[in-house]
Amino acid sequence: MAKKIAIVGGGISGLTAGIYALNAGFTVDIFEKNGVVGGECTGWDRDGYHIDNCVHWLMGTKPGSELNKIWKETGVLTDGVEIIHTDKMYTSVLGNDSLSLWKDIKRTEAEMKALSPEDETEIKRLLRHCSMAKNIEIPALKPMESMGLFDLLKLGIKSSNAIALFKEYKNVDTNDLMERFKHPLIRCSISDFCTKESLGYSFPIAYGNFTGGDGGIPRGGSLAMALRMGKRFEELGGKIHLGSSVEKINIHSGKASGLLLEHGERVPADYVVCSCDPDYTFNHLLEPTYMDAVFREVYSNRGDYPVYGMFQAAYSVDSDMDPLGGEVIFDSSELRFEEWVSDRITVKIYSYEPNFAPQGKQVLQVLFGMKEVGYEYWSALYNDKEKYRIRKFELAEKIMGFIAKRIPEYSGKMGILDVWTPMTYKRYCNAFKGYNQAFTITKKSMKNPYPSPFVNGIDNVILSGQWLSPPGGLPGAAIQGKFAVMRLLKKEGGKREI
Repeated sequence: MAKKIAIVGGGISGLTAGIYALNAGFTVDIFEKNGVVGGECTGWDRDGYHIDNCVHWLMGTKPGSELNKIWKETGVLTDGVEIIHTDKMYTSVLGNDSLSLWKDIKRTEAEMKALSPEDETEIKRLLRHCSMAKNIEIPALKPMESMGLFDLLKLGIKSSNAIALFKEYKNVDTNDLMERFKHPLIRCSISDFCTKESLGYSFPIAYGNFTGGDGGIPRGGSLAMALRMGKRFEELGGKIHLGSSVEKINIHSGKASGLLLEHGERVPADYVVCSCDPDYTFNHLLEPTYMDAVFREVYSNRGDYPVYGMFQAAYSVDSDMDPLGGEVIFDSSELRFEEWVSDRITVKIYSYEPNFAPQGKQVLQVLFGMKEVGYEYWSALYNDKEKYRIRKFELAEKIMGFIAKRIPEYSGKMGILDVWTPMTYKRYCNAFKGYNQAFTITKKSMKNPYPSPFVNGIDNVILSGQWLSPPGGLPGAAIQGKFAVMRLLKKEGGKREI
């Protein structure tokens, strides 16, 4: 009889693990607390408009990589799914100046040099490093602990450019990288994508990946992507239990016997895969004593492993004009109401998805970043739901006025569709500090800041999810879902493969 796997969490990692586990011959049930799969990779409808929560661009859309193979095998990139490609990653604006990161890296170089001739040497240096990153792949074939000598040699050859960049930016963070440039807008354009505490190679690798032709957007956005994965899982014979919150992992004699659901039902299982936030895993499903050393360090030493918060809002636009041409980041110092709030705001128009809005109209969304401490502000407000609601919409109104000044074509044509904060992610996904990604590795992080997927003292519980691959994101979540099944197969004796 096939052994049973119970997966906690129906997000991207849980769905990936479920699909590979079914292909490996296991019986699989996914338990998802919400009424739809996807976790943080989701979207929702408001007043005839669709709000997309996650995918700005997706690594792995370029054919040929192991990550692309995962997306195909899990139903994300089926033959009928159109991949939308944009000609620029984003535009940064400061004062009257603007700077775009084009897919054509030569065009970006020319724009940067015209903006700041005195930075020419550093511009060439940075963009040379970005070019080196064009074909860097995230390792996604098998877990490191399962690699033999041949695998490691092959990985080393494929990763030669990545290794070179890691050496180039050793002990350099994004703030150090920014300081190499004299022009404030070039500095802004770097930190508009990568937080200042993140490691210095983060920007070159991300932008290089984009210029290499990766980073497309699957048509339909985040929710459509998750639903395709859910459909693939069910077609293979898996069962998804929506609205099924897991209360505990039942432990007997050092092994998990299954799950206890919130309403009291006990679910037997041979293996448990935790694809939920590890803060919820170790402080709710299990005891904190089961944490590995890295997670203990992460949660106790917050300064060296920062997470962030985001205030986001979606607006209807009574116009089909697109004066932005994609994602634009503006200076928003006038909107700051606390020192932990960012002085930059991201504005994105979804003109490339006409089905997200009624004909002749559009959806515009904004993202207003904040430091981790901002979670305490929103958490305290959330204790009084009416005060929380009033404050959310008050800020959304101010942002709408800000946008009307920056984009006169939209003045008087916008309306608020929805507003969400770190508390939304905490409530919806049990996200640590309400952050929808993983912690950031910094110069002060420990030498090996990657948590173990194994649970101390419990042999048949495996972790999957973006927190195992900081700083997180969809690729890491999917890869760790696949790796979780490979690790279970090794426990089974390694006779089966995926």
